[in-house]
Amino acid sequence: MNNIRLRRSVLASSLAMALFAPLAFAQSTQAGNAQSSTQQPASDTSSSAKTDKAIELKGVTVTGSMIPRAEVEGAAPVVTITAEQIKQQGYTTLWEFLDSLPQVGQQTSDPASWGSSSVNARSVNLRGVGPGFSLLMIDGHRVVDYPQPLNKQSNFQNYNNLPLGMIDHVEVLATGASSIYGSDAVAGVINVILKKNYQGDELQVTGGTATRGGRNYGDINFFGGHSGENWHVLYNLEQSNRSALWGSDRPYQDSVSDAGYGAWGPASRMFGYQYDAAGAIALSATDANGKYITPPTGTCSKFTNSQLSQSHSVTTNGTQITGVTNNGYYCSQPALFQNWVLMPGSRSQNGYVAGEYDFSNGMAVYGSAALYDTTGISNTQLPVEVTGQFYDQGTGQVINQGIRQLTAKEIGTSANTYDREQNWNLQLGLKGTVFDGRFNWDLNLSSQKYTVREDFTGINVTAMNNFFLGKQQGTTADGLPIYNMNWQQWWNPINPQQYSQFAVGGENTSSSWLDQAQFRINGDLFKMPWADESVGWAAVLEAAHNGFDLSPDPRAQDPSTFQNPFGAYLTGGGTRQRFSLGTEFRVPIFNQLTWTISGRGDKYNDASKADVAKTWGTGLEYRPYDGLLLRGSYGTNFKAPDMQAIYLTGSTSPVGDYVDPLQCINAIKSGQSNSTWCSLVQRPTSQYYQLNTNGSRLLEPQTGHSWTYGFVWQIPGVQGLSVSADYWHMGVDNAIEYLDKDTVLVDEAGCLTGLQANGTSALSPYTAHVPGSAYCSMVTQMVQRNAAGQIVSEESGPINEASLYVSGIDASLDYKFHTENYGNFRAGINYTDNLSYKQRVLASDPLQNTRYNNVASRMTWIADWTKGDWNVSISGTRDGSMRAPNYAGCVVLPNGIQPGMVNVQNGSESISTGVCQVTQDGNAVTVDSATYRGRTPVWITWNTSVGWQMNPDTTLKFTVSNIFDKVGTIPYYAGGFEFVTTGQTADEYIGREVFLTFDYKFK
Repeated sequence: MNNIRLRRSVLASSLAMALFAPLAFAQSTQAGNAQSSTQQPASDTSSSAKTDKAIELKGVTVTGSMIPRAEVEGAAPVVTITAEQIKQQGYTTLWEFLDSLPQVGQQTSDPASWGSSSVNARSVNLRGVGPGFSLLMIDGHRVVDYPQPLNKQSNFQNYNNLPLGMIDHVEVLATGASSIYGSDAVAGVINVILKKNYQGDELQVTGGTATRGGRNYGDINFFGGHSGENWHVLYNLEQSNRSALWGSDRPYQDSVSDAGYGAWGPASRMFGYQYDAAGAIALSATDANGKYITPPTGTCSKFTNSQLSQSHSVTTNGTQITGVTNNGYYCSQPALFQNWVLMPGSRSQNGYVAGEYDFSNGMAVYGSAALYDTTGISNTQLPVEVTGQFYDQGTGQVINQGIRQLTAKEIGTSANTYDREQNWNLQLGLKGTVFDGRFNWDLNLSSQKYTVREDFTGINVTAMNNFFLGKQQGTTADGLPIYNMNWQQWWNPINPQQYSQFAVGGENTSSSWLDQAQFRINGDLFKMPWADESVGWAAVLEAAHNGFDLSPDPRAQDPSTFQNPFGAYLTGGGTRQRFSLGTEFRVPIFNQLTWTISGRGDKYNDASKADVAKTWGTGLEYRPYDGLLLRGSYGTNFKAPDMQAIYLTGSTSPVGDYVDPLQCINAIKSGQSNSTWCSLVQRPTSQYYQLNTNGSRLLEPQTGHSWTYGFVWQIPGVQGLSVSADYWHMGVDNAIEYLDKDTVLVDEAGCLTGLQANGTSALSPYTAHVPGSAYCSMVTQMVQRNAAGQIVSEESGPINEASLYVSGIDASLDYKFHTENYGNFRAGINYTDNLSYKQRVLASDPLQNTRYNNVASRMTWIADWTKGDWNVSISGTRDGSMRAPNYAGCVVLPNGIQPGMVNVQNGSESISTGVCQVTQDGNAVTVDSATYRGRTPVWITWNTSVGWQMNPDTTLKFTVSNIFDKVGTIPYYAGGFEFVTTGQTADEYIGREVFLTFDYKFK
């Protein structure tokens, strides 16, 4: 047998213990070993070792194949790591570890973003293709979707609720595998393997915190197992508590003034950061001319996080500032994001029990039950009163707008949102062997349900308006509403009792479910006369029923009387049935060359145009000599239309902060620079518009393909040293693309005018689509405007049009070294370089290579030393540089004016001409301004752990994550939500964390 089979990685010992997956129906016995919870493959694979028991098998099943084999390395690369190794690197959750892998792209949703519809969940974005294009499995079985949609649009699976204490190891296949697993496995598969066959009882207690504050962590994990002659049972209980990380915990950037200085406009350059321009107004009122009404003396100091600020605005012409206007005084909140959650907190109680009974006649029955119960804690902006224009009867003046931000002291609580989740996973199965043990079969029935109850602080908008303005007294001749405003309550803090007059507690509920039956069989068919191994075969038959239901608080249908913190009203629900049949063959062409081929058909019954999807895959493994594997694979893939994309029914959300590109272009053309329509600002309620998002029954499956080729080489003459390298490519066609609100507005403006705005004062040709095209006709009808040109409503929804093609190289180096006197050493490096990332929205669009808009390269490493009672490891991650905001744009002039760049279309890319323009006297004028080529710095962090086995039953482990306490710096031109700084990682604001774990094994 080739020596390559169990040598490749630092984790090779874990791989050798990977007898876990769907068709590994038999399990090896492990007697009385409380040191390890993993499984060992049967060492005797000869025919004389066969028995009629269902618990012996001669190979291991690795993710990406249904056939057990002797070699762990196969035609496609698989990354495997144990839960213990995950903890050694300072990760406390599965998602934190997965998000650090080189094969994982950037997150597509910021959990701290205002209006997030899935703030407590975390997705994994393999290869950057999108969270919905990778498949999460537990012990080889599909996992139910998270009930709430990602970005208010699509299905995904939650990696944030699976406790590490239950996990034995994780396998990641980062290439397409639809011919084995069906839909969603376009970018790959993540298979989470729970503990099996553990003997004894063990208690682990972990505590930790972030040294900069926040993120306190506590975890108690009790697990154990017992067995008899024909049975074994495993159980696990875990309770974790992770406090939220708030903006107030990170004062180093707890102010809007920490925005990149290059983003400051002329007024900010002259007078300091303008808090009103950033939406950081705590308390204000403006008159009919838009000037701030100065608050009474001492008003701002009465409120927490409030100070008196003065607003200035400037007018420009070309490169010159032509005028300065004093807009008056108001109360600002400099620590704008102090109440925002940077990383949600959680409290979880999880339980798992599994067992098996062997009938000693070739059959065994098994089952498991798991409950993951989690409460997520989050918050964004506290309730705020934003008035429209009205006539104040008491003062006899027109009030253009009033803004009144409530504080936690006024509310009486922190007004947090609590996402209360419960996820049930029940499994029952019967397995055995037939034909004298040549074939293994497994019949599995599973039922999963996931529910989320979201309790939040809402506002009765009408009651709040009445509290501050009083009831409407009629209307003026000009049609303005008349109020008698209560200025005493407006300029002074209220108390919780007063707040209760308009406070409302809201509750959104959602659920998803998956019921599935599977029958699987595998075994050896026959031997080729010229090969030592038999032809392997496997087949799977599945039937599944799944669905979801979104039930938001019904009061949110009317945003004028009920305001929630998510800015959305998401409704919808539906079901789907699926029937699948797949098969796989593993053929030894000769002893050194093995060929695998697989095929699968999936039949869907739902409201979309999905019907039958057929996929196939193939792979070659060539071992010219012991220690070298040459490999390659190819496969077709598909993803069924998201159920959310099909069944969302008229979900609506009000939009108050937006840029209006059409109004901006018209303003610049008429000689107005720095128009408010060109900037992202909070609009008066009279300028809010309704965004409508609907599903589509016309959606078809998304199709794809993938291939890999590479090698694994055990270096001759150096025991324990191996290297690997694989080229990978995957593509997705006919992908579902949501035309988001910003895309629709930009394209509407471009299609109508043939122009696009660059900044607030320059125009350039619009080249994304041809005016008059079918796309332009569609997108211009998606925006409704009134006679004044203001947006009244906008449509958004999914279409089958997008394409995405990504490729890159994975490489690894692994080394294991044993010494008699100095202990055992091992080290490993894993590296991914994303060579290209080409995408387009429509088939008629050019492919745009946006590689450097994302992190193009990632690397992780780990070194481990064990001697006697001590174990020390050091690990780290490196995220490559990426283009900073305003890359290839014009450098801001010293006075804060930013010219616009003139671009031309060159094939598949929009190329900068290096020509910068400003508008002077209504005409475009070229200016001498450099092109900005800023990039984010490379991001590197180091982690370490030190373990001491005090006695055979007790171990202490000290872990440090981010040893050098690194935090992100804000790019020069950055703006907006300042805590997510460069976009390279999800933890740039956390800093160093320390943990201490006590582990005791009961005798």
